[in-house]
Amino acid sequence: RYPIRGGIISLNRGGAEANAITAEILKDNGYGDLIPEERLVRMVKESIGLIPRDLDKAIKAARDDKEKYRAVFKVPGTTISIDLGENSWMRFLIGEIVFNPEHEIFESYYKRGMPRPRDTIIGDEKIPGTITIGEAIARSASRTPLELQPHLYKKIILSGGNFAWKVPPGFENTACNAAEKVTIQLADLGLNAQVELTKDPEFSVWKGAIVYSLAVPDDYEWSWDRLEGWYKLH
Repeated sequence: RYPIRGGIISLNRGGAEANAITAEILKDNGYGDLIPEERLVRMVKESIGLIPRDLDKAIKAARDDKEKYRAVFKVPGTTISIDLGENSWMRFLIGEIVFNPEHEIFESYYKRGMPRPRDTIIGDEKIPGTITIGEAIARSASRTPLELQPHLYKKIILSGGNFAWKVPPGFENTACNAAEKVTIQLADLGLNAQVELTKDPEFSVWKGAIVYSLAVPDDYEWSWDRLEGWYKLH
């Protein structure tokens, strides 16, 4: 537990970045009046967003075959329909920013006001907010004992709603799920890793926390040394 605990790092980003780029995409395509509706922005993100295997190649494919990759979303219970048309390649930006917000294509969005993911300070080390997920995993593993690192890469488990992306039928050559994306990023670093997604990524952490809470006695107080126990606010 302790060697692994020393490798824990945090990233200041998640679904908010995907929401932000979705809002910018809607604005660029004439749907700026819908941006204040945060729930609608999330629905659009979840409906049309895709993780690209390689962003540049995915954009080219979408531009070459506009009809295949056309992104259309009809808001349930309304007459509102969102159609990105020839800009449907932008749907790949929604997934890419979660895994690689450092890609040069996002610089124009940062310059015009979209928040750049903030850096994280851990001791004397600064973790860039725009580091790729693959690089973050590699940096985390590097903080553990050398003999342990190969074993960590044998089973990497992704959990959380931010990893719950699906690949539409016929898009397998250009789009991928979260586990495949991380595997690709780690391979680019020369690391052969086994990455998998939990069966219920959106709620698995919450379920685990509930089970853990039932096993922890009420009088087991929080300890910063153990990083366990109940932290009482009052």
